[in-house]
Amino acid sequence: MTEQGTSNMSHSLNPTHAEKHAVAPTFSDCVDPGFTFAFQPIVAIDSQQVLGHEALVRGLSGEPAAAVIAAIGPGNRFFFDQICRMRALHVAARRNIAGAIHLNCSHVVPANLAITISATRDFADEVGINPKRVVLEFGGLAQLGNPQQLYNVHIEAQKVGFRVLADNFGAGEIELKRLAVFKPHFAKLDRTLIAQIESSPRRQALVHGIVATCSSLGVRLIASGVERPEERDWLRDAGLRLAQGYLFAHPGYAGKPDTEPHHSKAA
Repeated sequence: MTEQGTSNMSHSLNPTHAEKHAVAPTFSDCVDPGFTFAFQPIVAIDSQQVLGHEALVRGLSGEPAAAVIAAIGPGNRFFFDQICRMRALHVAARRNIAGAIHLNCSHVVPANLAITISATRDFADEVGINPKRVVLEFGGLAQLGNPQQLYNVHIEAQKVGFRVLADNFGAGEIELKRLAVFKPHFAKLDRTLIAQIESSPRRQALVHGIVATCSSLGVRLIASGVERPEERDWLRDAGLRLAQGYLFAHPGYAGKPDTEPHHSKAA
């Protein structure tokens, strides 16, 4: 089955057992499952307490995500996307990854939303991960549909205990209007805003505005791609409390950052 084949699936918010699990056998037929996951911590800036981990797909020899995804045919990307979430949960459970588990959702659209959420929830139950620990990351809000469909993503995820995150904020993909409609639990500042921010008045002004907007909406803002102490210090002074990046920890295969601060239950 191809990605286009999802249009023949039930659009009901209660998909059948066969629909929910259709992705697993299809995956084995169409792609080589030669990949694993590295987990990069998300930390509290002040204490460096690890609050969660983002699951990042890697080749079995450490190849980056782009190399792994390039080997997947365009028609199979949705199924690969779903299998990645399932496998990431399995690996996280096996490695005892602490805190929230952030899962990327690159090919979710209104037509496959119900299947995505239901199958992911079922698999989280199967591997013993509390759904309240699962954060679904969406990097392109435009593909989630019109305002009502966009808001529905938040509602349906929350019904099963998941939280949602707007990724790449500030990279041009996410408009403030969509953010206000989506009402995510988290948003991630894009690295393009973070790099050398301590010396860029223009980007500083943008980030101050984003911080104020997220504060008024009740959205917890995460600075991603933080690589330098100067970036961390400026962001902390601007009011950010959560961060992710090489300054704190590289993606790892054992669920531990470069240093080993205390872990909390969830972000």
